[in-house]
Amino acid sequence: MRTIKTLLLTFTGCLFLASCMRSTTLTVLQPAQMKLPEHISKVAVVDRSKPSSGWLNVLEGLFTGEAIGQDRRSRQEAVAGLTDALTRTPRFRVISTGVEMTGSKAGNNLPPPLEWEQIERICGDYDADAVAAIESFDSDNFINVSKETSRKKDKNGKSYTETYYDARQRTGVRIGWRLYDPKTRVILDEFVTDDYLERSARGNTDNKARQNLPSQVSITRDVAFNVGLEYGARIAPVYVNVKRNYYKKAKGYESQMDKAARYAQGEDWDHAAEIWKKIAESAGENTKAAGRAAYNMAVAAEIKGNLELALEWAQKAWNDYGNKMARDYIQVIRQRQNDARKLEYQLPGKRV
Repeated sequence: MRTIKTLLLTFTGCLFLASCMRSTTLTVLQPAQMKLPEHISKVAVVDRSKPSSGWLNVLEGLFTGEAIGQDRRSRQEAVAGLTDALTRTPRFRVISTGVEMTGSKAGNNLPPPLEWEQIERICGDYDADAVAAIESFDSDNFINVSKETSRKKDKNGKSYTETYYDARQRTGVRIGWRLYDPKTRVILDEFVTDDYLERSARGNTDNKARQNLPSQVSITRDVAFNVGLEYGARIAPVYVNVKRNYYKKAKGYESQMDKAARYAQGEDWDHAAEIWKKIAESAGENTKAAGRAAYNMAVAAEIKGNLELALEWAQKAWNDYGNKMARDYIQVIRQRQNDARKLEYQLPGKRV
């Protein structure tokens, strides 16, 4: 009973907090996991994971349930994902070549690196400084169906047993990448990325449960696209959208907070901040209102690009007024400051 009460109180608290908040979306530049040489500004993308022995790929598909041609379409989605990520970076310009080459026999193991003469030819043909290559590709699809029963009552109150089937699908994609620098003849990166999606469905028979699962082909393509995105974020800083919450209510300052929230909703953060600052400075013993206003000031400062001021207001909201959201927000701002330092290193001479 105590656990149920605790859960109810937590749920009620979340609903109450949500009713006091609004959210906005902020676009931030996320640093890469590695720094690439400054002479690289254009990257050509190729796929050399095509199996050299096609029948092995077909044979594997018979055992894993993969559709014929599924891997090729999914490899194309991985290239599309990488391309999408690299179009959202100020660091590179990406060139989709459409080049397909054979790799290992089954295509799922890293083959020996490409010859430098091939890399130089690709860079010459597409006016690129480096080549990002899919070197291996493997996808797997597993479905497990379990028979379940549950006790129910009909409209007359008579108990009966209902039988149904739960199908669970796990689709995984594993891709090996290499990044070639022909100027220094160095392989800058050799890395394997993988990801998966799980889906479930229910039916009154085993077959019906399987049929109710989403298309295996479409799911594999979605996962492959995500894996491409992940590798793009590894080698290049990319812009991502993040969500920030701010308070729209504070007891004793209802009209002022409502007006400020309308300004914020209209992206007029300067006028919103004027109101929040006055509340933070005049709330006196109303520490809850002061804390919320100070927290909102931190959000406004971050959105305006002033991380140092954002940290000051977040610390004030927590240290002076005990605003719990500000406690977590302090760490978010510090992480953004660390990211900014990484970006200055990864993007020398560029404003970040």
